[in-house]
Amino acid sequence: MKIGIFGGTFDPVHKEHIAFVSYLLKEGFDKIIVVPTFIPPHKEGKKITPANHRYKMLKEAFSDKRVEVSDFEIKNEGKSYTYLTLEHFKSLYKTDELYFIVGLDMLVDFKTWKNPSRILELASLLVAIRKEEKVDDKSIEKVIEEERKYFKKTFNKDFTLISFLGENVSSTKIRLYNKLGLSIDGLTDKKVIEYIKKHNLYTGNKYFNKVKEFLPEKRLYHTAHVLETALKKVKELSLSEVEVETACVLHDIAKYIDPSTVDGFTYESDIPKSVIHSKLGAYLAKNLLGIDNSAIIDAIEYHTTAKPDMSTLAKLVFVADMISEERNYEGVELLREYYKGDLDTCFIKCLKEEYLDLKRKGWDIYVDTIKAYDYYVKEEK
Repeated sequence: MKIGIFGGTFDPVHKEHIAFVSYLLKEGFDKIIVVPTFIPPHKEGKKITPANHRYKMLKEAFSDKRVEVSDFEIKNEGKSYTYLTLEHFKSLYKTDELYFIVGLDMLVDFKTWKNPSRILELASLLVAIRKEEKVDDKSIEKVIEEERKYFKKTFNKDFTLISFLGENVSSTKIRLYNKLGLSIDGLTDKKVIEYIKKHNLYTGNKYFNKVKEFLPEKRLYHTAHVLETALKKVKELSLSEVEVETACVLHDIAKYIDPSTVDGFTYESDIPKSVIHSKLGAYLAKNLLGIDNSAIIDAIEYHTTAKPDMSTLAKLVFVADMISEERNYEGVELLREYYKGDLDTCFIKCLKEEYLDLKRKGWDIYVDTIKAYDYYVKEEK
């Protein structure tokens, strides 16, 4: 038999996981074993939904008899190392052909895994790629070429490619939508949605609950997309996920509040109307919600205007706000391509786009934006 081993956190399983498994079965696999991790080594310190819930949601999602949801790593507890998992399944399927399924990013990281040679003795790697992917600003073709050379030289092995064109769905999106009270219909199986509701999973903290009081549904979707965009860079930038989440969730909290109704808040008479909510948002975060983290306050205050000498967190929120999923202005796709590479480069491109767009429209440009443009764009030149 040709058996695929599909591991992951699955927090929660989403519709593209389900579609991908169906695709593999149509492409000639006799059996797919879905293996939720207990504690994935690459996510230590990250809050993950208890394993029993993730396992039960997978059981709800897959009804095909050719799909087995295995609790091997959950029962084994501890860190989920791939070579140990494959040794287990090879002992059960001694004469069968095993494939371990990875994404392009996992292929690049493969050299850092525990006992990579042993993994390749037990199974072949099946690399699932998306045509739009890039790694470190390199094209798929370049990455694949480099990795093939490395595999040949280091392991005397190769890997198999499979292209799957899925939709833009992620477990992160499901969690964020649910935390913000937004519908997750269509993002995962209906039985999984029922399970999430029944067990009250993916509920937001007090900041999520507060923005639900102040923002309409459309702006809540924007908030979720900004946060989803920013979280993609947390590990790379060595930022605190808690700080990133808090700054992004609250960045637009004052978008629909009349500043004249907020006691103690003052602002310059010549400040553009589009900027006031950033200043007021920072004020509310500090005085209403009691946040004393200056990095978070700063990121909220300057997410619209930017300023000279910004922190990495503030740059990230500024960029994520400009390129979030629902944005569709001319040039946004190019900015998203820059985001796949270096944040600082993308930030400068976003700042330049913001400044020039305001100039084209003939709108007032706030002094902070002018100073930021002079500071960063002149520096770039």
